[in-house]
Amino acid sequence: MIEAFRYIHSAVFWFLVFFYSVIIHTVSYIIALFIKDEDEKNRFYQKGARLWGSLLADASLMKVKVLGLENIPADAAVIFTPNHQSYLDIFILLKILPSSFRFVIMRSLFKVPFIGSHIAQAGFVSLDRKDRKRSIQTIHQVIDLLKNNESFVIFPEGKLTKDGAIGEFGRGTSIIIQRSMKPVVPIAIDGTFSILPKGAWKLKTGRVNVKIGKPVHFEKYYGEVSKSASLDLGNELRRIVVDLKG
Repeated sequence: MIEAFRYIHSAVFWFLVFFYSVIIHTVSYIIALFIKDEDEKNRFYQKGARLWGSLLADASLMKVKVLGLENIPADAAVIFTPNHQSYLDIFILLKILPSSFRFVIMRSLFKVPFIGSHIAQAGFVSLDRKDRKRSIQTIHQVIDLLKNNESFVIFPEGKLTKDGAIGEFGRGTSIIIQRSMKPVVPIAIDGTFSILPKGAWKLKTGRVNVKIGKPVHFEKYYGEVSKSASLDLGNELRRIVVDLKG
């Protein structure tokens, strides 16, 4: 009986992923035709993405508990740095984070019909670690936007965990922190791996805990973008997220 429910629930969930993606993107595209300002158009598409994420977070039937929302600075650009257990993390963050933000997100999502077009219009960017030239361009783009008071969500691991543990943090995130000099808001997500791990399509029911830490300033690393400094910053940030997860 439980297995039958999982099949039915999962089939309905993935249908809703497709349905909401088509409807929200189509409606957003039509309305955006009447918006001339590009920044305003980006923000409008971001609102559509947040609605999309919120609806799908609800459709997954996850029970999400969030602690630390009060730690997010108001009216200030920050870098959110969550660990990455599942694709469901994206839906949760789109739903719960109160401030406007963009994602640095995996390149493969930009190839998905409707979703890829929408997140591109929302100003989300991808960091392709296999393409060094493009990665450098993306890092500079993100830094410029952060300095222009745009917040970002960046998964420092750069990919989904294979076993639920928090992996190593890449240098790209560290360089962005060092060059932008913006505060970092660490986020620990726990529970989505057991609900929908990498490579799975059937969802389980379960609880998810999201803990949002206080902003961290890494002043001692500012201006020193050496490999060792970037690695040290990444290791220090990883320890913060691991401790936050508990």
